[in-house]
Amino acid sequence: MKWQAGWLIFAGMLMLGLVVGWALWFAPPRAAVTVEPPVIAEPAEGVFPGKIAPDFRLPTLGGGTVTLGEHRRHRVLLNFFASWCGACRKEMPGVQAQAEKHAAHDWVVLGVNVMEDRDTALAFRDEFELTFPILLDERGLVTRLYLVTGTPTNLFINRDGVIVERQLGYMSEAHIATIIESVP
Repeated sequence: MKWQAGWLIFAGMLMLGLVVGWALWFAPPRAAVTVEPPVIAEPAEGVFPGKIAPDFRLPTLGGGTVTLGEHRRHRVLLNFFASWCGACRKEMPGVQAQAEKHAAHDWVVLGVNVMEDRDTALAFRDEFELTFPILLDERGLVTRLYLVTGTPTNLFINRDGVIVERQLGYMSEAHIATIIESVP
């Protein structure tokens, strides 16, 4: 009886081995696993810090057009404003002072007049003696593209076109200067 139990165990183990061997032999081949080095991608396009500022084309008060893309390799302060906005009126002398101070240091200031006509924007420019380009977004297309929900809104963009800082609301000249100094 002992020898029958031993043969049964041996036969069971043999069958188990055959089943496992058969399963391994006929199993589908595994794909070779390769590890690729991580790809460091460019920042995606977007309107918030860390994203590449979307390009746009707008007419200027001077009669030409400006694209944001033509200012790549420069640092840009993009200032969205409206003439009726009290905070914009308070902020604009500081924006103009910083535009004058940093014009020779690879900075470009672009003012985007939000949904006002040419005459209103012209009167505002003349009142504040603005020397930087004023872009006319009469239909609000760029304002919507940049998700501007209030004025003033300022975007500080580095030489690679990446938004470094985005500020909604009034900024003192000192605050503007601090951010300008921090943008590479």
